[in-house]
Amino acid sequence: MRSFLSNCLQIILSVIFVSFILIFLVICFGIGVAGGFMFGCWQDVAALDLEKLEYKVDKQTWRQHLEVYSSVCEVQLKDTVVFFKDKLQRLEYEEIKQEGKGINSPGEYLLQLSGEKDKQRGTIQIYLRQFEYPYMEGDTEAKRLNLSVKNGKIESIHNAEGNLIRNFYLEPELIDEVSGDDTGTTRKIIPLDDMPRKLVDAFIAIEDRRFYQHSGVDIIRLIGAIEDSLRGSDRIGATSTLTQQLTRNIYLGKERTPARKTREILLAFRIEKQLSKDQILEGYLNYIDFGRFGAQQLFGVQKAAMAFFGKEVSQLEFHECALLAGIPKGTTFYSPVKNPENSKHRRNVVLRAMYNQGFITTKEYEESRNKPIQIQKSSSSATKENRITAGHFIEHIRSELNKIPELQNNLYNDGLKVYTTIDMSMQSVAVDTVADHLRYLDRGSHLPAYDANKYNPQGIDPKNNYLQAALIAFEPRTGHVKAMVGGRDYHIDGINPYVAKMNNRNSFNRAIGNSKRQPGSAFKPIVFAALMETPALITPTSIIVDEPWTIQHVPGQWWTVDNYIEGRHYGPVTVRKTLTKSINVPTAKAAWETPVNEDGYREGIVRIVNFAEEIGFSTPLHPKKPAFVLGASGVTVLELTSAYGIFANRGIKVEPSYIHYIIDQDGSPIYPPKGYQQDRTRVLDEKVAYQITSFLESVIKRGTGRSAISKYHITRPIAGKTGTTNDYVDAWFVGYTEDLIVGVWVGLDRQGRNLKNYNKEGAKAALPIWARFIKEAARGPEKEFPVPEGIEFWEIDNVTGLLRNKDKCPPENIRNEPFIRGQEPTKICDRH
Repeated sequence: MRSFLSNCLQIILSVIFVSFILIFLVICFGIGVAGGFMFGCWQDVAALDLEKLEYKVDKQTWRQHLEVYSSVCEVQLKDTVVFFKDKLQRLEYEEIKQEGKGINSPGEYLLQLSGEKDKQRGTIQIYLRQFEYPYMEGDTEAKRLNLSVKNGKIESIHNAEGNLIRNFYLEPELIDEVSGDDTGTTRKIIPLDDMPRKLVDAFIAIEDRRFYQHSGVDIIRLIGAIEDSLRGSDRIGATSTLTQQLTRNIYLGKERTPARKTREILLAFRIEKQLSKDQILEGYLNYIDFGRFGAQQLFGVQKAAMAFFGKEVSQLEFHECALLAGIPKGTTFYSPVKNPENSKHRRNVVLRAMYNQGFITTKEYEESRNKPIQIQKSSSSATKENRITAGHFIEHIRSELNKIPELQNNLYNDGLKVYTTIDMSMQSVAVDTVADHLRYLDRGSHLPAYDANKYNPQGIDPKNNYLQAALIAFEPRTGHVKAMVGGRDYHIDGINPYVAKMNNRNSFNRAIGNSKRQPGSAFKPIVFAALMETPALITPTSIIVDEPWTIQHVPGQWWTVDNYIEGRHYGPVTVRKTLTKSINVPTAKAAWETPVNEDGYREGIVRIVNFAEEIGFSTPLHPKKPAFVLGASGVTVLELTSAYGIFANRGIKVEPSYIHYIIDQDGSPIYPPKGYQQDRTRVLDEKVAYQITSFLESVIKRGTGRSAISKYHITRPIAGKTGTTNDYVDAWFVGYTEDLIVGVWVGLDRQGRNLKNYNKEGAKAALPIWARFIKEAARGPEKEFPVPEGIEFWEIDNVTGLLRNKDKCPPENIRNEPFIRGQEPTKICDRH
């Protein structure tokens, strides 16, 4: 019996020993596996480069979109109230209409006006916003101004101290946002110091209440979640701290596996040891995804605030901060755009958490939870409208940016801001003017109404069958392009099958593209500028006989020149009359009937060829083909307008420019490079330039451009020239004021098709667009064209070209002509 018990005890002890050994081995194996697993995860974590957390180092991870802005807007004396009000509305200034309430905050204005549009008088009070713009310190501060208005124009401007000032500036408009990827990623990184405390509190309250107590992982929250999971809950996935979320977003992705979760925890510990709490908060709030809004994927609190509320995070109220803090839990389910009720419920949960944790008072909580969800209609509605209005200009800006080598690595990922030259008020006028006049011209085409055709599923091609137009406007002194229309409707909405093929875009830019059209009579000022340059081959009193004229310009080839009205001739004419009436024969004779040089070419023809090349015409001209003097050689709208810009700029050639500045995310200018000087080349004597301007003023007052005054009632001094090619294929008007040069072309895209059905020459097809644009878009004081030193005026008889005989020359013959000193005639007219 005792032996039996002893054997049993030995067996039991052996089993226990073996079991202990097995358990020990299992534990060791488990520890080894777990340790190996942890070690492997730690090796993965240790190998990660924490520099990705630095947005200034890893710009690809922290992609910031490119922003394109208009120029600042200068408001000055004599600007119209219509323009000023439109600009304030574009910039979303708030008009204070409540009686007795003054303006108290930046971005507000108060109108106290009476009378009809052109007769309005009274005052405008405005509180300007502060804005950033390179090299404009002092002009960009928030300030109060008081404007007095008379006859619909700004008569005086007083600052808050009562001092008179001549001008002030309004901030640029955002006209485009360009992402560096296909998803439309947009982000604006700002420092934590620029974020309001209430926004930080909202995220901490709902996402990580013990953020300042833990070291990357909230152990208390994790244990509670494990207990819940043992009861069948799925709360384990909702335990991530802000630090863990940051690691997951930047390094690990959203895969739900034990390995990923382990790496997340280990990496969170590592990050907490390397970064401060403020650095972690700043990274998290700048990186977090807020979902899709329109065409944009919103990242970071600043971009989300701008998109949803139209203001910076520093201006957010409690309920808006709570709304943002609630979105990351489910960017679609809690989207204030797609699911506003869900978003409101989630916002109130955040507010309750803020209240429970002492971040807000009872009053703040009650007021905030009762606020409605108010989201602006689109995250980029104004930008989208500007993108359509300035579509051709924006496409050209992108091509210009691609030409700057030092920007190419991070052009669309580095948070750059591009400040362009465009004036969106002018651009809006340009687009509307082109569209309105082309619709008017359509009436003579026997085509379906343009707008109806776009929505006709059996419609015709709107691009190739309807009239097109181009307009470009820039400042002659600086070359800054202020408006550009590359064609009718950059963005075409409609169901016409041809519209679909165009991808809803009429993207070809006729203003600056390679489409060359004959300028016709608009080329004549270039002809006479070349002939009048010193030593002059022709002067203001040179008499040219307008008569039937045929020459043999090369052996066996004859050139017969007809006037616009075939068979009509004016007899003896001056340069002024030739340009005023746009007469062909004397233009051709002036160029041809000049001395023959040693190469056997006419000096006048050679001069025009060389001058055209010097001022930027790209189509080669040849002395053996003199028809180019009447505009028979192709030019672009930009080339012709730039040539007239030389007259407006007193003989100096300035290349048109489109970009003012580019600044980086820190606000430092990076383009143009330091020391950059714009090319300014004198290509014409300023006195000759003034003579051409004087002649072109007569085109407006008495010639083919007279409707600019008689019909459109333009009062500021203007100069310009019409152009119409044979069979009405192309119609032009190019003209300028002292401060603005504008070129307009109207025609059909298919070469050889003409405007005969419309029966419209340049004065009726292009001039109305030009005149309305100048009337509505040109701003500031009305300036006379300055007379340069060395110009003297003499009264002459325009039939003889001699000095006026006061007692005998008929008054209708007398013209006051500008002469370069020493060029004036010395004989007195003796014919009458």
